[in-house]
Amino acid sequence: MTKSFTLPLTIMGLVLFLFGFIAVTAPNMTVDTLMLYLAYMLLAVGGVAAAVGFIIRKSSKTWYVSLIMGMLLFSLGLLVFLKNSEAAHYYNLFIAGWAALMGGSLVAASFFQKQLRIVLIVNGMMSLGFGLVIYFNPFTGTNTLNFMVGFYTILLSVMLLYLAFRAFRSGKSEPKTSEVS
Repeated sequence: MTKSFTLPLTIMGLVLFLFGFIAVTAPNMTVDTLMLYLAYMLLAVGGVAAAVGFIIRKSSKTWYVSLIMGMLLFSLGLLVFLKNSEAAHYYNLFIAGWAALMGGSLVAASFFQKQLRIVLIVNGMMSLGFGLVIYFNPFTGTNTLNFMVGFYTILLSVMLLYLAFRAFRSGKSEPKTSEVS
């Protein structure tokens, strides 16, 4: 993992942490309001991921994955923002799909990152598991679902911040190259 991923991963981790914190600490929040926060989060994370994909296009063979994922997340955020009340009706499905998408992305990323393979697979499987729990929602009440979504988002943000830290550390330990004339 290169140091160029440090800033985007940090931004994504902090945005997700903020969303998770809001969901966990505001138990009486309506689903409409939570979906509005989700829209902002998806717009921010999608924008950063798309920008990263565009920036690294010359230095990475898989740059298009970040670009496509960013465009997809940004589009979903825009859709949720514009159709907030309609999106609230599909809250469980939407959040479960998002968790499954993140889980699948993390597992796919594990094929390209040998040093972080275990971390990515564990977190990907955790995301898929949360997606299933949220989809089948064995609990009653919106407050419990909001807490589950917030808790999942906080865990995902911690993983992204850990990856940012690892990227920063690996970039620090790389020897500097100098031009030889």
